[in-house]
Parts: sequence; C-alpha cells; structure tokens
Amino acid sequence: MPLDRGVIDQQLQDLGEGNRWWDQREMRDLPAVLSSDERILAIARGRIARVRILRRTWLIVVTDRRLVCLRSAGRGGWRQVDVPAKQITRVALRIGPMHGRVRVTARDRNIRLLVPRSDAYKLATALTGVGNITRPSPNLPGPVLMVRRVFDHVLALPAAALNPEAASTPALSRMAKEPATAPALPDPVTEQRIEWLESQVAELQQQIDFLERLLQERHEANASFDA
Repeated sequence: MPLDRGVIDQQLQDLGEGNRWWDQREMRDLPAVLSSDERILAIARGRIARVRILRRTWLIVVTDRRLVCLRSAGRGGWRQVDVPAKQITRVALRIGPMHGRVRVTARDRNIRLLVPRSDAYKLATALTGVGNITRPSPNLPGPVLMVRRVFDHVLALPAAALNPEAASTPALSRMAKEPATAPALPDPVTEQRIEWLESQVAELQQQIDFLERLLQERHEANASFDA
C-alpha cells in the first residue's frame, strides 16, 4: 500500500525539512514508491553516478529500508534506483567546499551521490545507520585494528573539518543553513581529477584490506606456533 502524502509531510516536518520539498516534481510520485509503513530518514536532491553537463538531478531519499533515487520521466512516469539497506556494506563521505560525495557500496555495485554539502552529512549518517556496514571484528589482533582505524580516520578528516553541525564561524553556519539546491557541476578538468583521486582511494582501500589479511594470517600463525 502506498504511503499517504500526509504521512510523508509529517515525516519531513519531524526531520526539520518543512514544506520545501513539495515543489519537486518527483514528490508527486514518492507516495506510490514508498510503502505505508516505511519511514523517511533523510532527503536530498543531487546527481548520481558519473556527473556530466546537462545530466538531470534526482530526488534522493533514505528510508529505514533502502536508498531510493527518483527522476521524473515523460507521460507521468519516473525512473527509479533502489538499494535495499541490507545490501549496503560501506558508506564513504568526501566533502568539498560547496558539495559532498556520498559513495555507497552495495554488493557488486558502487553508487556515488553528488549533493549539497550539508545534505551529504545527512545522507551518510542515515545510510550508515540502516546499512549492513562491515565493521572490524573486536577479536582481530591489535595491529589489524590499528591499521583500519588509522585509515578510516584519515579519510574522515576532511568531512569532520567541514561538518556543518560543528560550524564555529558565521560563514560555516550560514552555509549549513543554505537551502537544498542541486550542486554546481565541476568543470571537466576538475571532474577528471576527482575521478583519479577516487580511483586512488579505492586502490588504497584494496591495499589496506590486503594488509589486514596479511596481519591476521601472521597473528594466527604465531598463535599456532606458541600453542
């Protein structure tokens, strides 16, 4: 059963979003997409996948069950991208001066969301809360846990430094309160640079995973030898 528009409006009010989303075309389709017992946790407007000039924006919604992206199509239809929450294993946040990139890893696919900076934090927080995020086991040896924590900490530094919730200057506070609008597209050279940096981060993640496995195997081998 579709979710009633009045229920959606109340959920948005509870999130502090007010009525600002109802002028979006995709909002007329959202009640038919969501289930009657589904709860909205975050909402934003932005671009998904590879960012290109003239590519249209999507309505991005995180619920207690999934990530859903909607884009209006002709003749009253819409395009839809769904990612069940239980399939989400990793959420990464990259923050720039005006916008943020939320990278969602779900099984065999990666989805990148380019949204206004303040909305990026909301999406990342909601996705991390509902996703089946892979976390290191507390039984792992100390060196493995240390490597993982250092790596995650380094990648999180830009996002933490620009977190609007911790804004300490009038400029940052004002930016955090700006209305949600689609972020400006970077020029092609900047976009290529961002793509290259993201590929380097992904490669570094693979190396860290390999190092974790190596340390784990060495720890198990030493434990067997001592026994």
